[in-house]
Amino acid sequence: MIKRYYIFVLLILQGVSVLGREVQTSIPIVKLSFEALDRDTFSAATMQFIEGEDTLSLNATIRQRGRSTAKYEKQSFALKIYDEDGEKTDVSFMGMRSDNYWILDAMAPDKARMRNRVAMDLWLDFSANPYYINDEPKLKNGTEGQFVEVYVNESYNGLYCLTERVDRKQLKLQKEKKGVVHGVLYKSDSWQGNFFVYPLPYDNKSGTWMRYSFEYPDVEDSLITWEPLYNDYYFVYASEEEEFVSDVKNRFDVPVFTDYDLFTLLLEAQDNLGKNLYLSYYDIAKASKVVITPWDIDHSWGRDYKGEETDPLQHHRMGSNGSVYQRLRDEVPGYTDEVKAHYAALREDVFSADSLKARFHAYFDLFRSTGAGLREQERWNGIDDIDLDFEGEETYIDQWIDARVPYIDALFDYHTEPEVPTGVENTQSAVSTQKIVRNGQLFILREGKLYNAQGMEL
Repeated sequence: MIKRYYIFVLLILQGVSVLGREVQTSIPIVKLSFEALDRDTFSAATMQFIEGEDTLSLNATIRQRGRSTAKYEKQSFALKIYDEDGEKTDVSFMGMRSDNYWILDAMAPDKARMRNRVAMDLWLDFSANPYYINDEPKLKNGTEGQFVEVYVNESYNGLYCLTERVDRKQLKLQKEKKGVVHGVLYKSDSWQGNFFVYPLPYDNKSGTWMRYSFEYPDVEDSLITWEPLYNDYYFVYASEEEEFVSDVKNRFDVPVFTDYDLFTLLLEAQDNLGKNLYLSYYDIAKASKVVITPWDIDHSWGRDYKGEETDPLQHHRMGSNGSVYQRLRDEVPGYTDEVKAHYAALREDVFSADSLKARFHAYFDLFRSTGAGLREQERWNGIDDIDLDFEGEETYIDQWIDARVPYIDALFDYHTEPEVPTGVENTQSAVSTQKIVRNGQLFILREGKLYNAQGMEL
């Protein structure tokens, strides 16, 4: 009989609440020891997790994680935890889920070391629940993560984010049973450009199709099936307008897809338009809609995948001619107005500039109060051409958000009341303000004078 041990480590953080989310006020330490590190193969390792006076020692295997980020000296890691008998062991770190597979995200190209975490926190806080939430109330359409400081073979390696995975367990997809596939999970591994367009023929003997990889069930189990995804691609590509309008909401979890569109648009998350996402089906043995889940959202909030600045007054939106997003906007009656109303509601709460900036301020405060930010800068500043200045980056992100939010407001015809100086009667003649979009650029017309989104008179 196989012995299995389940270790649960629940470390209660003395946290503070920011926008209803508990934010850590201390940063635990992770010590890793290993002799070999490879991208494709897990090697033997040990792991110590230290918070305060508590130390947990674990057996593990480790591999290098990441494709585009593999070029950076600061490496990300994937870890699997085992007991003394070599059996997989589930561990819960810092209140996150209990599992044996964990990710240590190095955040190497990110000059803030938090863009992905802030983005995923936002997604989890506002996005619509997948349609099967009543059947699976514990599902999570995204990942939690907590910051740690990592030592590699006794050498300080800086700030990392210890993160859950997107997998069958996280999404609560139905398990395969006696060789019958139920839940299915696909991951987009590289940029596609278009989304749900002309489908190429598929081969169920291959673990890849249309730049997706087959994630669940395991490829080794020979239970690969591309048919559900192929059928939905073909539906979007070939269906007549009447069929598309009548059936799209039966095939796609439209509220989740809509929120993904707004999410990537607000953040200017270009790398998540065709890659860095998951598509899943809860149970293909029944009528099952496709659900979308974000992943690796580093190219966002004003910087690209290389750490270079991006223009807050531009946008790249989900969908192109013929895609599911374009067809929703062009063909489904009332869809565009519904999205505008939905954006307006979000804009009053989680999409407000102050709310977005508060998420960053909480983590920057954590880095300051613990000294982790200074240690990270001392260890990694200037390496791989990434300059670290957390104070300057916090200011930059604030300014980017202040420019970005009104620009997106204009795209959705969202209007706010103009600010009126103290002592001035709030009348139309006191301050006349109008937002204008020309060639994709936002301008402000105030009292007959034209300003750009940063407030500079033109």
